[in-house]
Amino acid sequence: MILLSIFLVLCRTAVSVDTWCGKAYRSNDPSFDPGGRLEKTSSLPYPVLNLQIQPRMHPYLEEDDTGAFIIDARQSDIDPTTSDNILIEQQQDTNFNLYFYNWDSNSIFFNIYRTDTNDHIAGPDVVSINSTGTTVDFSLATFTPSFEPYSIHLVASGATGHTYTASTQLLRLPERNDGGSVTKIDSLFGALLVKDVDSSWKPLFPYSFYLNGNWLAESEDNMAILKALGYNVLHIVPAGGIGYNFTQLDEWLNEAQRLDLWIMYDMRWTYQNSSLVEWQVNLLKSRPNLLLWYTADEPDGQVDPLSAPQDAYKLIKSLDPYHPVSLCLNCENYYFQEYAAGADIILSDVYPIGTNTTWSTRYDTVCNTTYGCCGCDNCVGHNNLSNVPARLDTFRQYQTQLGLPQKPLWGVPQAFGNSEFWKQTPTPQEEVVMTMLSINHGAKGIIMWTFPTTPELVSVTSALADLLTNKCADLLLGADLSSGLAVDGAPAADVSFWEDGQRMLLSIVNPSYEDAVGLVELQLPINVTAYSFTSLWGENQWEAVDDGTGANGFLQKTGLPGLSVDVLLLALSR
Repeated sequence: MILLSIFLVLCRTAVSVDTWCGKAYRSNDPSFDPGGRLEKTSSLPYPVLNLQIQPRMHPYLEEDDTGAFIIDARQSDIDPTTSDNILIEQQQDTNFNLYFYNWDSNSIFFNIYRTDTNDHIAGPDVVSINSTGTTVDFSLATFTPSFEPYSIHLVASGATGHTYTASTQLLRLPERNDGGSVTKIDSLFGALLVKDVDSSWKPLFPYSFYLNGNWLAESEDNMAILKALGYNVLHIVPAGGIGYNFTQLDEWLNEAQRLDLWIMYDMRWTYQNSSLVEWQVNLLKSRPNLLLWYTADEPDGQVDPLSAPQDAYKLIKSLDPYHPVSLCLNCENYYFQEYAAGADIILSDVYPIGTNTTWSTRYDTVCNTTYGCCGCDNCVGHNNLSNVPARLDTFRQYQTQLGLPQKPLWGVPQAFGNSEFWKQTPTPQEEVVMTMLSINHGAKGIIMWTFPTTPELVSVTSALADLLTNKCADLLLGADLSSGLAVDGAPAADVSFWEDGQRMLLSIVNPSYEDAVGLVELQLPINVTAYSFTSLWGENQWEAVDDGTGANGFLQKTGLPGLSVDVLLLALSR
């Protein structure tokens, strides 16, 4: 009876206390396990094939004559039976994970069919075991444009006689007749595609800030200032309640349209109210500069109902299937699967500058995995910028662990300070490092918190805007990302590259506050007979060095300063 009484008291306490990421954080509240963790699954003594198929574009349109499917055939030792399939069902994307033993072939043969008619769509073809991103073209001619998706299934066979299957859904929408825009997601590279003034599709790298509407109201020239600074997205943060003066908002959005600024519409205070969501979506969905919807802001931190983002997602998609839905997650590991189910695009906001990650200066408590709120959930170290890319890697790992196709990830670098947990504002160097670390680890958009910010950060982010949305966008959004290159002489360096056969974009970031001294050398990751390079960002002190074989080469320089970023564009010959 005593144990039962203690249990009931703990249950009542856990429900009534204030929490963040499920954890109590006030000094007078007890610590308890918040739950909601996605645990590492058990390993198997034999490999598992996780076969997946999805359309490359979401959605296809009536104007599209051909499409492509993406096929992933990952091999792992993770037990799929330990994963919950709620998110798979919500996406209507079922994957059958089948065991195989004594595998004696590196490939499987497959065909793709339309499920309702069993018509053959593509194949026979071959996909390599342990490969990702294999694309297969097909004709859209037999898919009548519709607001209802078509079910697709893939049937594959291997050398051992096993049969493997996977399924997905294909959406081919009717053309719009209301003047509204369409935003596609290219699931091969995680990019957004929009139509430019010539009505041709192009990739867009969203780069901007969450914007304080009070600043926007101070002057009718402020919208033009945003455009002149190079930011390409208007994301106004609504005040509490409904959050907008809709007469004023209409004027702002008209001005944004005139300036070619895309709209990222924020419903953080209303996304759980279905009537208000429906009203706002119907009010704005036909705007020609609408880019995407934004529903929940840190729902995991605020411990919103687990179903709330999914409910909003389904409602928005029923009203407007032409634009993606996004949300921002704050917690390192708190009901990721359930909250992430409510979006096509997941933002991550990790703010490591000027906060103590082990002791809450605001609430005078310890911060750990079961207690406390320090402004950077489960982060490690003081001003440790590597917390930013680590969170993106973690979210990507969770999706792989759950057997799900990867959703695009965006970064939310810290551009504020001197408030709450954060005792300092990032320096320009820190801001650039956090942004480029995000991009090095797969971020396909950057929306910083928050504007207005310091003049120094305005200056450096304006320069970055030209780099990311103009000079580098085609490779960042149209080529495979490879990460984890080693730099001799600078072990802390974080290096990634994007390569399309003729060009390579190379991003070299030193996230350490310490300088690397002496000779620093980076071997090119691919074989080329010759190359030249242009420095797009940084001190431009790299030199090309022939390795003597005529087949490859090195880049080298003396020293790598702390918090330095170098972005190089290489022209390749093979």
